[in-house]
Amino acid sequence: MQKRAALPASFTTMFRPEDISAAAVTIVAMVAAFCTVYGISTHYHAGANAGILSAVLVMTQSRRGAAGHDRSLPMELAVFLFVALGAAAVGWLLHHAFVVGAAVFIAVVSLSVWTRRFGEKIRRIGSLLALPLVAVLVVPARSNAPGGVPVDILLVCIAGAAAFGWLFVLTRHAIRIGLPMKARKDAKHPVAEPQRTSQGMPASTRMAIQMVIALTAAFAIGRLGFPQHWSWIVLTVYIVCVGATSRGDVLYKGLLRLGGALGGTITAALVQHLFVPHGTETAILIFAVLFVGICLRNINYAWWAASATLVISLLQATGLRSSSGTLELRLEEILIGAVCAVVTAWFVLPIRTESVVRRRLSDALLAFDELASCPTDTQPDERAHKLRVLEDRMARMAPVAEPVEWHRRLTRATPGDDHPAVWVETLRHCFRHADSVAGRQEELVRAIRISRKTLGQKDASTTAALQRLHRLLATDEKQFADRERSMIEPKSPADAQPE
Repeated sequence: MQKRAALPASFTTMFRPEDISAAAVTIVAMVAAFCTVYGISTHYHAGANAGILSAVLVMTQSRRGAAGHDRSLPMELAVFLFVALGAAAVGWLLHHAFVVGAAVFIAVVSLSVWTRRFGEKIRRIGSLLALPLVAVLVVPARSNAPGGVPVDILLVCIAGAAAFGWLFVLTRHAIRIGLPMKARKDAKHPVAEPQRTSQGMPASTRMAIQMVIALTAAFAIGRLGFPQHWSWIVLTVYIVCVGATSRGDVLYKGLLRLGGALGGTITAALVQHLFVPHGTETAILIFAVLFVGICLRNINYAWWAASATLVISLLQATGLRSSSGTLELRLEEILIGAVCAVVTAWFVLPIRTESVVRRRLSDALLAFDELASCPTDTQPDERAHKLRVLEDRMARMAPVAEPVEWHRRLTRATPGDDHPAVWVETLRHCFRHADSVAGRQEELVRAIRISRKTLGQKDASTTAALQRLHRLLATDEKQFADRERSMIEPKSPADAQPE
């Protein structure tokens, strides 16, 4: 019997070894990049901005997987340099011509969202365009070297090169010594995007328009009401909206962002009440908090929001009163940013969460249908490709699973209710039996197609159809295992035929 197909990594809620290894590599690379660039900056009598930018680049780029996995080294270096220079350019605009800088920021982010409709390659280019903007929100890039613009550009390029170099070297060393590292999608086996005909305005266009409105409101409110910390409102809107799939997802992420910031604020107050770290103690505590946050951010974003808030409080810990006031202000601005994002997603060209779940489930069931429809004599490579397609479709359900599961807990829906979270959970159980599908099985194919058909019928029970599909798969796997066991296990003497 073949090895059972594992659930996609995004479905698990446990600590994974690759998360811990990636967090360790990221923290060491951040420290090394900062120290390298800061040491060079001191030679030019510049501040720490370039060093901080280098550390932020390491943190943002480390989420893309093992460095150099699917691109050549020159291309990887070019990506880091592009992000560093882009962050510096947008930061300069926001500092010297705020309206122009805000307009560039909004246009680029909205364009990166709109390009999702054109497939995975264009989607990656759009994400690449948005990366400098993420960096500039975390650490605004301003000219600070006595040598002027040429020295600033040189230091920015050094920041990008140092971030790339340390992350690449440390990641390769971690792989060489056997540490588990998260790899990117295998470029040798690309999985095509599900093809569908769009009725009305595409979802990517709706989300791009929502992004324009939400970011415009965030920049206006931040600039007029909080001129010193406007980036906190904009960053919240960006985080809540950029990866959202529906209005329910936006609400869920907004609550996570707010809850994480609140938890970080309370923790910061407790830490400062017990003791106020200084110097080396502060640095050690900051990187320890970042390590925990990076490990936990794949489990729930609230952990990362709490870690980021605590880190900022440690950086600003000049006294209990001033730091507490800063943290309260940050919490207020995060609330405003979350409200901007949620109101826009809910009332401007809204995308219903249930509709997104139905579409993702339909894509997964179509892939399941193609796998179950394979003839018995199908080549192993072809079957393996169909299984990879199914795994990819299941992974695409992860972003929509969390908000509907949260809604199920609020409404206390039971396993027998026709609730989107029940559909997702049942199909996950079906996926666990995917490896037992061998050869075309008419009854199984019919059950898959009936389940897919119910997704387009409001009065049909999708839960009942999926539960029947799961029972069929579980029965087939048990019979398959029994047949293999009977072929492997020797017969007992009592069952032997007399001579």
